[in-house]
Amino acid sequence: MEELSIFVDESGRFQHPDPSSRFYILGMVFHDQSNDISSLVSDLARLESEIGIENHCFHAGPLIRKEKCYEILSRTFRGRILSRMMAFASRVDFKYKCLSVDKKFIDSADQIVDHLRKSLLSFIDSHRDALAQVQKIKVYYDCGQSPVTNLLQQTFADALGKVVEFKQGVKPSRYRLFQIADLVCTLHLIELRLLHGIQMTQSEMRFFGGPRDFKRNYLKKIKAKELS
Repeated sequence: MEELSIFVDESGRFQHPDPSSRFYILGMVFHDQSNDISSLVSDLARLESEIGIENHCFHAGPLIRKEKCYEILSRTFRGRILSRMMAFASRVDFKYKCLSVDKKFIDSADQIVDHLRKSLLSFIDSHRDALAQVQKIKVYYDCGQSPVTNLLQQTFADALGKVVEFKQGVKPSRYRLFQIADLVCTLHLIELRLLHGIQMTQSEMRFFGGPRDFKRNYLKKIKAKELS
């Protein structure tokens, strides 16, 4: 592989204690740049345009909760937007990995970073042979949280022993795969909460129809792209 792009997004906050945000998730979407997805990106834009959405930057959380630019849209219409993004995700050749921290069992923000670093190092070690064959690695992140920026820069470069290019201050609206990273983080968060016996929120119940429909119609499809 000549060039590997890694699009990184997060879900959660570093505040501790933080009852409203039990889990912290770091999501990474991996894409071999030799696989051209420009036609698929154009197809997605066309499908969105057909339902009246132009220059759309997908945000899964606000879409589900009916917030921000989605607040005037019906459940049916928002479902159409998500179905188009899910179809795009199924057609694009990418893989993803979500690293998570259960803040119930940590005592500080520093421990969150330490846990993520260990998890990231373990992941890199598991895929070291494949990563070693990549000539160039580019990491895309919007620099939303400085601990994540520092973690990515230090861990990837140190663990791989090669130059890793970091694209900082990335605008999610410019990269559909960054929007996919947002999607996998959101779905993984719901999955985590269900695994720990936490009920779906009212917004999630209204949008997905319940845990069974969520797992069958959304989670199962996206997990086909998950790395071990």
